[in-house]
This record gives sequence, structure tokens and C-alpha cells, in this order.
Amino acid sequence: MSPIVLSRALCCMVFSVTFNLECTKTGAAATFVGPPVLNSVNGQLSVLMVAAEHTQPSLSGFSGVKFWTYEVCQMPAVAVTACPAGTGQSGLGGVRLALKQGDTLRVRLVDHLPPVTAAQVHHVLDYAPLAFNPTNLHTHGLIVDPHNAQNSKTDPYGDYVLLELPPPNIPYPTAGAHGTVITSNGYVDYLYNIELTHPSGLYWYHPHLHGISLNQVSAGLAGPISIGTPVDYCDDAACVNAVEAATIRYLTLKDTQILSNGQLQTQEDPTFCGPPVINPAAGLPQGSCPGVAPNSGSWIHTVSGQIYPAITVGPGGDVWEIVNASGNRSYELAVGDPVAKSAIAPIPKQVLTIDGVTINAKSAATQPEIAALVANQLSVVRCPGATSVTINQAICATKIRMMPSSRVAVRVVRPDTLATPLNLKLYTALYGTGNLGVAGDQWPAIGLASLTFSPKDPAQPLAVTTKNVTVATISATGQLTAAPVVRTAGSTTLTSASSASASGALSDAGLTAPGTTPVVNPCPALAPGSHRRIKFGYPTPTTFGLGYEEVDSSGVATNTQQIVQFDPAKPTVCVPVPLNGSTYEIWELQNYTPEDHNFHIHQTRFFLVSGGVAPGTTIPALLNGDLVLHDNIPLPRAAGPTGCDGIVSSDGVKPNNPPTLCTPTSTFVVIPFREIGDFVFHCHILEHEDGGMMARIRVQAGL
Repeated sequence: MSPIVLSRALCCMVFSVTFNLECTKTGAAATFVGPPVLNSVNGQLSVLMVAAEHTQPSLSGFSGVKFWTYEVCQMPAVAVTACPAGTGQSGLGGVRLALKQGDTLRVRLVDHLPPVTAAQVHHVLDYAPLAFNPTNLHTHGLIVDPHNAQNSKTDPYGDYVLLELPPPNIPYPTAGAHGTVITSNGYVDYLYNIELTHPSGLYWYHPHLHGISLNQVSAGLAGPISIGTPVDYCDDAACVNAVEAATIRYLTLKDTQILSNGQLQTQEDPTFCGPPVINPAAGLPQGSCPGVAPNSGSWIHTVSGQIYPAITVGPGGDVWEIVNASGNRSYELAVGDPVAKSAIAPIPKQVLTIDGVTINAKSAATQPEIAALVANQLSVVRCPGATSVTINQAICATKIRMMPSSRVAVRVVRPDTLATPLNLKLYTALYGTGNLGVAGDQWPAIGLASLTFSPKDPAQPLAVTTKNVTVATISATGQLTAAPVVRTAGSTTLTSASSASASGALSDAGLTAPGTTPVVNPCPALAPGSHRRIKFGYPTPTTFGLGYEEVDSSGVATNTQQIVQFDPAKPTVCVPVPLNGSTYEIWELQNYTPEDHNFHIHQTRFFLVSGGVAPGTTIPALLNGDLVLHDNIPLPRAAGPTGCDGIVSSDGVKPNNPPTLCTPTSTFVVIPFREIGDFVFHCHILEHEDGGMMARIRVQAGL
């Protein structure tokens, strides 16, 4: 019998003998329980978040394993560095931070993580202080100020990831290789202003320290953030009634590889359970699979901290807010039963949001057009009962492709009107990010949850009408088109960039040295008709990197920078922003490698331009349709013969431009810039990010 199709009961029996863990051998699925939640009150939410080792007593079969998770509690009246006894939650599914537009979120992050070795974290060999397990925090997807504090004790940081927070009382160097070092007794304070125009949706928090991000996320450090409620996605009373009749569930997808000695393997191995199998005849592995030589142990896939939970979809259906909080693995989600002897094709699900922003249908959009504008992340189908796919009609999908960090909200309703229960599965199909056996990763098919559908309420529609979101439209008054704002040193509120510029306060946003006068238009705008080109490649056979150049209206490239590993001290891109609004730029994303990457940028959103644009063109008119706003998208792999290896460094053999074997594939996006400060863009496959596929961007206010 192939190891990947061993029953959960047998896998559990092996584990209980190997390292004496509690184990439920029945394989019965426990009822799904959503993550605990902390709600804002009177516009405020202040939490203490302690990153440390915690066991998960409720995790059947693995209750003795020490994961790295956040213990989260309401911040006591007197700021401390430990949650009062009985107040903290440290589940593997994370604690949901529930916010509303206009709220202020305060977080005190404490690092109590254990030390690590080079065997556990490969990049310790690149940067020795990683052995102390420093960390930081990123509120992924939130459109907030990336404030660079001038004094870590009196000035809270914004979403600024270029810092290192080590545990307390260790000999950590005062000058970090990856950014500012915070040595204030093992904690750092953050403050995030959620503006009134911020889109409702699902976001998440996770560590973002270069070189160890994969390990910390794979070990469990992540949790969901919600802004508003799913009712906010609705455009009419029928939609509101349908969403209110549904059960809202928050599904955080994580995977962790556990060795037979109970230790975590945070440098993930896609072949941990052996060669991937498509829909094995004996049934999909139920949430976990046992390792094969040289691995011994188990690879678990959790849904909000549970292994293969049981979800009952009621008569009114469910709304699932899903985040891929895995470090490396991608999912191709479906609801159905793929096993050959009882196969049921995936049922359609209405997709309400992508990456936290409501989807809007485009006039006369066809299924291929919609698929192209969502980067083929959805297997787009006609919604049940719909006669066409046109404006103001729902977008449905049978499969949803989720690379690391992506989020979707879907409405799941039983498709038939039969009176008998319907038993299906939430599962991920076999998914490859490269050519099998040549490049990329092959992620196995896994059952994630068992589903029981109650008889459908005939009053509930199969699809609903969603709202026209204007948060980041080109023509309206959304957040990304408003005048830029900054938070000055020691303050808690945002100030218009024009006022801050007049007072010299922009220096406190990390744009210039403290106490100096900000420079007006410190970096030039792109010339009319020009765009930026970002190149994804391998500087060497064992590293990842990004390159850069600017392309003028004639297609001529200038300011070329070779593909290199991340240098945190050097901004790759500088964007000037006018004081009365945002700057829109066209970026061309080129993948020179034989595997997929997913592009993610902080502090903003972007539109995918279907089919690309020719050099020198302006923003296409189709974007006025405001169909989809992304914060991460998959980049197709390069074309080329079998020898395409993605290595484009000046190594004396292959010139940097162009590579000798790979023909890059281009993806064009339009990005509005408005949040002032320093942040990053990168591939969100965290092995690639930690390996160097990241760059720093600086957005500065001009006239």
C-alpha cells in the first residue's frame, strides 16, 4: 500500500507508539469550531501578542507537539509583556481580530520564541543572528501607513517590516542586517489606523522577518483579521437576507510537517509523503499523511487549527472567509467527492471577494475574460440558475487556486432541492507550480474537511448580487485615490501629507533622516508612456532574486539592475506621490524561471491587465469596470526547452539580459500608490522570499 493512502487511524497508531502522544484512532471528524475572536470596542482594539512555543491539547493525535503560535489577549490597563493568567488564547488557528472602518488597532508584540539551529532554519548560515529566532509583524492586506518609528518606546510602528525583534536578554547585535533592531526587552508596539474607506474583507497577520519567515509561518505563527462583515459585500436586500441566513465561517488553512520525534520540520518538503497521487482509489488522505523515507512523521493540514473537521452547511448555506496561511504550499480548493467509486464533480461556489475586496462584474464580461482578469485563479462557471455571465451577476467557480497568502470569500449553497442529506468534502486537488520532476513543487491532494449539506431552504437563492466597491477605483473617491496621509512621530492619528510636508514631519515617516527637511520630489516620476519591469529569477542555482529596469514608450530599457538577492538597505524602486492624490503606474512582471511565483506588494492593491499592454500605452479603459483588485497573483512560468533553468546572473556563462535558455512570460498590472513610506514587494512563496526574491520600495510625497 502506498504510504500516502494509509488511513488516519493507522497513521495515528504509528505516532502514538513513536513518541507517546494522545491519539484518537477512530478517524472521526470533530465538529468545526471557528477561531476565537477579539472585537474592537468604541473604535479601539488593543491586544498583547506573544510569539512562543505552545502545545495544542485539542489537536487529536498531536497534542504533545510544540508549535509556534501567538498567545493573544486584550491588553490590560497597564501595558505588560505577558497575558494575565487565563486570558490568553494560543490556538493553532489563530485569534481573529475583528475590526471596523475607522478603528484603531494597537498591538504589543513579544518575542519568546526558542532558539533554532542551521538544521532547522537554513538561512542561519547566511545570517547567524537568526539562530536567536527574531521576529516582527505584518498585517497582510491592510491598506495602512507603513510608519517607521523614530523611538521604539514612545512612537509605535505602523506596518513596517524592516525591523528585527529578538527575544529579551540575549547578545543580539545592535545593527541588524535586515533592518532596525528593537531591543526594548523583547517587545515592540504597533499602531494601525483603519480608514473609513478601507474595504471590508479578510486579512491576516504573520511574521515577516527576512530569512526566517517560512519557518515561523510553517510552525504556526499566523491569524486572521476581519474588517466589517460579509453583509458589507451586498448590493441589495435580497443579498443581505441571504448572507444573514448563512453561517459565517473563517477558514485558516495551514500545513505543518512533524517528524517522528515530535519536532517540526519548518523547511517544507513537498515530497514528505512520497510522490503526489491524484484522487487515490482508497480515498483522499483526511487532513494528514504519513512521511516516507527519508522523512518519518506526519504532514498535517489544518483548517482553523483542526485536522479534517466536520462542517454542516445549513439550509441557508455558508459564507466561508478563507486564507491560505501556509508558508509554501498552494491549494486548488473544491467541494465535491473526487474518489472514483463515488465521484461527484465539484459544485459551483459563488466568489464574493478576492484578497479582501468585493468582486464586481464587468459589462458583457465572458467567462474567459473574467478568468483572465482574476489571473486564472478561478475555474469560472455560470452560476446555477443564471442565463449568462454579465454585469451585476454573480461569479461562480468550481475550483479556486490559492497560492500562499491569497484570500477568498465564497458562498456555498447546496445546489439541489432534495430532502436527503448530502455528504461531500472540502479538498485540495493535486497542484503543481512547475513541470513535474523538473521545477517547482507538486502539492498533494488532501481532504481538508467533511461536509454535510442539510436540505436547502427554497427561499434562498443560489447566487446573490454584490456591491460596487469604490475603495480603489480610478475615478472615484476610494482610499487609494485620496490625498496621502502620514502618522508623525509619537502621534496616534493620521495627518494629510500636505500639512505634514509643510511642518517637516515627513521625516518621521522614514523618508529622510530625523530632524531634516523633507525633500520635495526626491525621486523623478516615470516619463509619460513608460513603465517599470520587475524580473523574477535565480541569481545562482541555489538563490532567488529580483531584477529591475524602466521601459520607455519605444520599448527601450534603461536603469537596468541585475537580478540579485534582497538588499534591505537599498530601495529598488522610488515612487513620487502628489499631495492631492495617488500615483498610478504600470508594472510588467517577468518570470524568467521554469516555475510559478506569486507577486505580492504591501500597502496597496493592483489591477491585472488582461492580455498585457504594449509599451507606451496608457491605463486601459477596461479598468474603469473595476472588476477585481488583487494584492497577490500567480506569475506563469517561463517558456523554453527542457534546459530552461532561470539562472540569469552574470556568472561568466549566462548573461543577465537576456537569459540563454528561458523566454520570460510577462504579466502587466496597474498599481495605485498612496501610502507614504518604505515597504516591500516579493514572491509570497516564503522559501523564495527568504531566499532573496524581495525588494524594497519607497513612496515619497511631492508637490
